[in-house]
Amino acid sequence: MITPVGPGHAALLESSCAPSVERARTYDPGPFASIGHLVMDDGEGRHGRSNRRNAALAQSAAEGFDWVFFLDADDVMTPNAFQAFGRVIAAEPELDAVWGLICTFDEKGEPALRDGQPERIDSRIDLLRVEPHLSLQIGAFVRTGCAARFGFDAGMDTGEDFKFYYQLWAQCRCAKRPEIFFVNRRGQHSTGPRGATGQDWQKAVSRLWSEQLAEVPVFAEIRDGEGAPARMRVTNPRDLIQAAHLRGQFFEESSLVKLKRLLRQPRPNIVEVGANIGNHVVWYARHLDPARIYPVEPNPEALSLLDQNIAANGIDGRIDRRGWGLGAGRGEGRFAAVTDDADNLGATRLVVAEHGGIETRSLDALIGADRIDFIKIDAEGMELEVLDGAAGLIARDRPVIWIEVLRKNIMGFAQDWCRRANYRVVDSTAYRNTIDYFVVPRD
Repeated sequence: MITPVGPGHAALLESSCAPSVERARTYDPGPFASIGHLVMDDGEGRHGRSNRRNAALAQSAAEGFDWVFFLDADDVMTPNAFQAFGRVIAAEPELDAVWGLICTFDEKGEPALRDGQPERIDSRIDLLRVEPHLSLQIGAFVRTGCAARFGFDAGMDTGEDFKFYYQLWAQCRCAKRPEIFFVNRRGQHSTGPRGATGQDWQKAVSRLWSEQLAEVPVFAEIRDGEGAPARMRVTNPRDLIQAAHLRGQFFEESSLVKLKRLLRQPRPNIVEVGANIGNHVVWYARHLDPARIYPVEPNPEALSLLDQNIAANGIDGRIDRRGWGLGAGRGEGRFAAVTDDADNLGATRLVVAEHGGIETRSLDALIGADRIDFIKIDAEGMELEVLDGAAGLIARDRPVIWIEVLRKNIMGFAQDWCRRANYRVVDSTAYRNTIDYFVVPRD
């Protein structure tokens, strides 16, 4: 048992942490012949918890201990922790590290399981599908050799716990199981020169999570009642759309349901201006039985994920790629892509650039004589230009249109364009800077 004791934690160690270890040892030592408790003092904060844990790991290895368990001084071991671990390792002796359920003391001091956490995690990919605060905590049984191979990064003020976890899950045989090994006491974080806030931890761990997702192809699964789960590639868990996928949802799901009620054409042909990473494209294929989908997307970063999501969901046969790598506008032009927020890839906009690397076409020229039943337009401020470039197509086919409109363009769309094109608004969804309109022909 390894317990670093930082500034302000000595009283908690004596009153609850250390006695809980002794109770668990007395209750049932599980598979262990001997259990030691290494209390690593850092009351003045001169060492840092990582250095203290690393020193304890070295001592544990030198003394021949087979397993280590990390228990912070503000946490409490459950009475049957060693017994519970014994059940797990007897069933799965190949494991190198075992985590249990995240359990915390509530406002009344009663243990409570954290809502939303998975009961089991069986692989590195499964771990990377889960929000860090819902996946693992420091308390885990780890083979000493595995733990000592990596240790804790003493240069990090926060987030070193997840760097350690991610290294273990990449190199060793790890699992989370539905047992409770310890109870976490929230709000009792150690202070001192290396202290950090919860926000600091979240930022550091999100960066580590993104680095892991860049190494390993991870697909979130969305179960929406339509056969096998949809699979969507995740590379940035902070991205608005990918975060929805990690929650097991399609982005803008309520608006997609509205569309399903409006679009009654069997096997429709669909144009998706601003296809981004394919959230809507995959949903259309699953729910609307389209004959063809025409994604129009200029951003190379989004195109890479769009291509992977099309392949992962087996819908390439429905995709027409003539708009691949192009933007839509009034006509031919050259633009550059600008992403103001790295965590909102879908908000990438085009700016005029004489020597820009992105070309635009009008939808009239791009689609030609193909019949179109529905157009989705998400052009980040260029929506009126896209409509102007599709005037012939819209007059000919009278498609249902779902369009995101910047607030500065509302009058130009809702009154001027709708009147000229003889369309009417049948539904809308308001956001902070935009309004999504669903419009249909008046005739």
